[in-house]
Amino acid sequence: MQFIKGFLPWVAFAGLSAFGWQWASLGALVVSALVLVKGLIDGYKADALVLEYSNTLFFALWTVLAFADTNSPAEHLDGPVSMAWLAATAWGSIVFGRPFTTGLAKRDVPPEMWNDPGFIRTNLILTRVWATAFSISILTLGLVVVADLNVAFRVFFQATGLIVPAIFTVQYPKRVQARMNDAMVQGVRA
Repeated sequence: MQFIKGFLPWVAFAGLSAFGWQWASLGALVVSALVLVKGLIDGYKADALVLEYSNTLFFALWTVLAFADTNSPAEHLDGPVSMAWLAATAWGSIVFGRPFTTGLAKRDVPPEMWNDPGFIRTNLILTRVWATAFSISILTLGLVVVADLNVAFRVFFQATGLIVPAIFTVQYPKRVQARMNDAMVQGVRA
């Protein structure tokens, strides 16, 4: 469940939004920088900190924008824009052959498993699920903005775009491991 740390800045952003988007942006920037620095201190390599680097860059840019023009219309686009950023991060990590979940998974998996085709495939699937969820969230949150729906819709779609892939990320590797164990048992019996 290492991936949860990477989403703490987004939780901070949502929680601080009642104080204004400038302060929510700055607070999220501070949280993202702290999470990144903690990862670096703990000795994690860049591939395990893709989300942390991406978050810090996003919130640095968003904070500059928020304070540069406090009445910017961008304030009302933070949902679709943030999901677009996360989607670009996830899809980009796939395009560059380094699915962002792989570095996170390496924190919990012994090094001898890192080149296993099953490990590589599982992380590619997990990253695709995240990228797809973020992409769908861009559309749903865009509709919320265009249709000027109330905040409940925004919260629902944003939470769904994070919770569904998080559940999948926890459950899918367990299913893969169970299938592998079953195959090993079948192989021993044969």
